[in-house]
Amino acid sequence: MATTSLPAPEAQASINHIGRLSGALFGPKQTFTDIARRPSWAAPYVLLCFLSLVVGILLGQKTDWRAFFERQDSQSSRFDQMSQEQKDVMLDRQVQWAPKISFAFGLVGAAAIVLIVALVYWGAFNLFKGAGLTFGTAFGITAHAFVPTLIGSVVGIVILLLKAKGDVDPEHFLASNLAAFLPDGTPHWLEVLGQSVEVFWIWTLALVAIGFAAANPKKIKGGFTIVFGIWLAWVCAKVAWAAL
Repeated sequence: MATTSLPAPEAQASINHIGRLSGALFGPKQTFTDIARRPSWAAPYVLLCFLSLVVGILLGQKTDWRAFFERQDSQSSRFDQMSQEQKDVMLDRQVQWAPKISFAFGLVGAAAIVLIVALVYWGAFNLFKGAGLTFGTAFGITAHAFVPTLIGSVVGIVILLLKAKGDVDPEHFLASNLAAFLPDGTPHWLEVLGQSVEVFWIWTLALVAIGFAAANPKKIKGGFTIVFGIWLAWVCAKVAWAAL
């Protein structure tokens, strides 16, 4: 009798760069499994850096920095003790440097944050879970986990373009964290806590957890515990520092 050989199973096709961007939002487990098998990071990383730069430029142009720093400095007892001439000198320096700092942070801030987050969780999962992941894999996962911040950046750009100069609060222009809804006069530590509870950031952390778990499901069973545990420790440290 003749035997019929079964066809060899075809290798699963890799998801392209555009598919990975959308897949991180709508099919994260499958997408991050594919990223772990064939890491890439350029598409989300370059997009995030570009959009962050645009946000930084618009903030620098749309913010009334003198009014902003007057409001910030008035919360300091040291500022109240200054003479009017000293206050003016201090405000002039702040207003001069603020747009440049906003541009610089837009240029390198997002890039640095993605790198730091990738380093922290790469080390944490390898140390605590024995995941054995390379940094290239960790960086690819982290870069794609930041896709929600691309959405936040686009929304922020639209809002800034629609706002008139002087109508922008650089800390709360997007109103995506709890601090944006706190009343004036809220203690500084509580405002810092509210700033940490941010929609797009929590969404990003959830994708980081899913991504690392998909990279090595045998070793990483509960990625959320490590990801949000480290984040909570960082938030507690920031709030404690603000309270002091």
